[in-house]
Amino acid sequence: MSKNFILIKDKIFSKKECKHIINTYSKNCVKGEKPLFGYNFYDIKIFEHYDKIAPVVKEYQETFKGIEMTPSKWRLGGFRFKHFKPGKNYDCWHSEHAISYLARVLNVQVYLSDHNCGTEFLDHKTIKSVIGRVAIFPSYFTHTHRGQVCPENKNRYILTGYMEFYEKGLRE
Repeated sequence: MSKNFILIKDKIFSKKECKHIINTYSKNCVKGEKPLFGYNFYDIKIFEHYDKIAPVVKEYQETFKGIEMTPSKWRLGGFRFKHFKPGKNYDCWHSEHAISYLARVLNVQVYLSDHNCGTEFLDHKTIKSVIGRVAIFPSYFTHTHRGQVCPENKNRYILTGYMEFYEKGLRE
């Protein structure tokens, strides 16, 4: 599915792979969630599954050709593993591009658990949380979004990463 510069691909990760990711990173989560964000997290510097996400990024590039016409190069950065406890969500409307994060071009989200909720955009479109799903969308104000509360009151797990601008030689 590709609408409004959003690409959604299902079954990129199997249930078994998602469970493995949850088991691997949940034990490393920073304890004591930040009230504003509503989640515990772990920053992943080297993600063992870049190879699973790379074809989705390539499809995004092929679908939205203009993305390659930026004057700077960009690539997939690190990921953040997020655990939302029952009843918690990141409910503040936000975009990922800010003075602190000027390099962010695209959001890359990997949904690790199934829920009757997801990522809601200002235009009322929602990307539903489906285990193994990868979604890519712009990091800018055009894609202001927030997380929804799980109505089943379950734990929720997600990976977020970014396609980021970089300077040759600095992070190669």
